[in-house]
Amino acid sequence: MRKPFKKNLKIIPVEEAHGGSGKRQLILSKIDAVSEQFQAMTKGYLKVGATFDWHSHEDIDEFFVVLKGKGFIEFKGGEKFEYSPDDLIYIPDGIEHKIEATGKEENEFFFIRLNK
Repeated sequence: MRKPFKKNLKIIPVEEAHGGSGKRQLILSKIDAVSEQFQAMTKGYLKVGATFDWHSHEDIDEFFVVLKGKGFIEFKGGEKFEYSPDDLIYIPDGIEHKIEATGKEENEFFFIRLNK
């Protein structure tokens, strides 16, 4: 049986993520008592000029919400989206992409990944 729980972002460690020079906090994962469709929720950080290098998520759909900063997400094949605060971006499973911060301040995002 799942039960309510509480976490504090300030005590979750920050780790390297997806090559490049980005970092993240793993806020929720499959070890937490949440929906079986839920794969993870992370908070990502990119300094100006930094990237989450080329990667994809097999069998995992990803949503991300831009909290702070500006930049772009590029997809293999050449499509590119610019992003800024309050944008929501959806990336279906298996699509290779990279994220680069180009604005004047550190970027912050919430990433939510769901099993396909």
